[in-house]
Amino acid sequence: MPSNRRFAFFCVVQLSICAPIFAAEPVGASSKLAPDTVVAQQGTATVTLADVDAFAQKIEDKQRAGFFNSPKRLESMISNLLLQRQLAAEAVKAGLDKDPSVQGQIRLADEDVLAKARMQRVRADIKLPDFNQLAREEYVGHKEKYVRQGSLDVKHILISTEKHSDAEAKALADQVRAEAAAHPDQFDALVEKYSEDPSKDQNHGLMRDARSKQYVPTFSQAAQSLKVPGEISQPVHTKYGYHVLKLVTRTSDTPLKFDEVKDTLVEQLRTEYINKSVKTHADELRNLPMNANADVVASLRDRYGTVLTPEEIEAAAATQGEAPQH
Repeated sequence: MPSNRRFAFFCVVQLSICAPIFAAEPVGASSKLAPDTVVAQQGTATVTLADVDAFAQKIEDKQRAGFFNSPKRLESMISNLLLQRQLAAEAVKAGLDKDPSVQGQIRLADEDVLAKARMQRVRADIKLPDFNQLAREEYVGHKEKYVRQGSLDVKHILISTEKHSDAEAKALADQVRAEAAAHPDQFDALVEKYSEDPSKDQNHGLMRDARSKQYVPTFSQAAQSLKVPGEISQPVHTKYGYHVLKLVTRTSDTPLKFDEVKDTLVEQLRTEYINKSVKTHADELRNLPMNANADVVASLRDRYGTVLTPEEIEAAAATQGEAPQH
């Protein structure tokens, strides 16, 4: 779009966004306009509110407001719709809509839209149970799942197997562990002296939330085995080398009350129920008896597959012990 037209377009869009602030009409005033109201026109093409509404259906509900609040996205959308309409008109004028392959693509596009509309209707028509009651039943039956994890922080010394052989690293880790056990109050000094962890300068050996999945399982498991602050672990082998851990803090998990998890549980159960119902409907159709023409299906590989060169045909025949056909 030329710069002067783009500037004009942005002015119009910005005014349309700001207008509701000053106008007496509510923000949703455009919903009162007729679907055939013209939004923009270019050449022989016209885009109406109905066209924009159709485009909007392609955008997820939670992202729709953000999309239409962006002048750049509005410009791009309207420009692309106008271009698409002009190209489509040229295609019809050229008789391309009579081409069997084009007609097939149009039919598939129509069916794709209809199929999505049907699935949306199936989703909307689902009779939903009382998820509040189901959420309470889930909570009561699995209270152990609904806890606020306590803290588990450790400090560690890493002896790297990249800098030492495995045997050397293990021997040094044993030595470090013995020194740490004898003088646990000197662990910070041992970190500075021995640890070969590249992040040592930033964290000084402190690994917070050691149960997190960001740590390799063997490291996390070793951290969780420590019970009393100050406790020193045996050397722990991971893909990085050998670690000696010291427990810094450990607090107990706190059970969550039902009211704290209710909304999340209800939404989770609702989503799972709807998705399962939609999948069940699709599976019922997918599992209906199907009769396929095996010969035609087999021919699709030749119809759309890679064409073999004579040399490749000969090589394939040779591997099967057959003479190529000429």
